[in-house]
Amino acid sequence: MPVEEPEVPAELVQLLDAVEEQPLLTEISFSNGAAVRVGLLVAAISMAVLVPLANFGGMTLLGIILPTLFAGAMSVWFYQRRTGVPLTVVAGARMGWITGVFIFALFLVLFTVSIIPALESGELQKIQEAALKGNFSESDLGKLKEIFENPVMLAVSILMFMGIYFVGATTLSSLGGMLGAKLLRRDPSL
Repeated sequence: MPVEEPEVPAELVQLLDAVEEQPLLTEISFSNGAAVRVGLLVAAISMAVLVPLANFGGMTLLGIILPTLFAGAMSVWFYQRRTGVPLTVVAGARMGWITGVFIFALFLVLFTVSIIPALESGELQKIQEAALKGNFSESDLGKLKEIFENPVMLAVSILMFMGIYFVGATTLSSLGGMLGAKLLRRDPSL
């Protein structure tokens, strides 16, 4: 004797269909391929803007802050556009942080690529001499000379600068991601 299957109400079928159509929210992290691709793309675009700003009239604080904040917001916009998944403010911060890590990594590569030829050609010695001839007080000049003459102090100074740049790039991009997620969110209650 065949068993009759119970009839499923039409409202439940519609609800199940609507749930299946919605994209799954995935965690924003380095294991999310779309987030990594978007973060790297936006970081490259940001560096393409940031490096010319740095070379045009000197590196200004505004020339660093605005492109980095903008990169965080743009990464959220690109991610939402690519995946169709709206991001919360926390997910926007994570997306911005990923972008900031890539901005730092690209900066590190550019810094390394530019410093190696300077070391080989003796250009670094000219930079040191120019820095030592700058408008410094006698005590500052002594400290600067000590840093340039001691490879360990020079390495520590560079590592400190890189640490500060890493924290700044990731923090500013995270803030930009939070702002982007808040402004781009369709539901104003979230």
